[in-house]
Amino acid sequence: MSGDIQRADPAYRRRTLLLLALSAVAAGVGLYLMQRWLYAQAVLATPDAAAHQLRAWIGASTMLAGVSLLVLGAHAWRQSLRALRAGRWPLPTARVIRDTPVRRGAAMVALVRWLRVSAMLCVVLAIAAIAIGWRIRSLP
Repeated sequence: MSGDIQRADPAYRRRTLLLLALSAVAAGVGLYLMQRWLYAQAVLATPDAAAHQLRAWIGASTMLAGVSLLVLGAHAWRQSLRALRAGRWPLPTARVIRDTPVRRGAAMVALVRWLRVSAMLCVVLAIAAIAIGWRIRSLP
């Protein structure tokens, strides 16, 4: 590993933390509204209709989680290719939220290897989640 340090971008750090905080608030509000909606559906619908609708929503959510994992795996694989071409990690054009040591040579190759293993694991889990979600949705 070399002695280079890629300096943090304070504006990028603030924007990232703000986005994470807003996402957490939006997720909490979404869960609250979803819970209220589910209770209303349970009161209004027959048990069979409510169970069928709930299975459909769970299946769709599981498939969407699988698609998200697939996108994450593709992104990780693409980043690993870019790191190999650049010969360093983090990439020269990347903005980082904290000071990060630049890795080159064997340290970079080891990191790229783990990135690729993670990408393949994401793809395998994505395929499993999509298959399970499809199966849940197609239950009678």
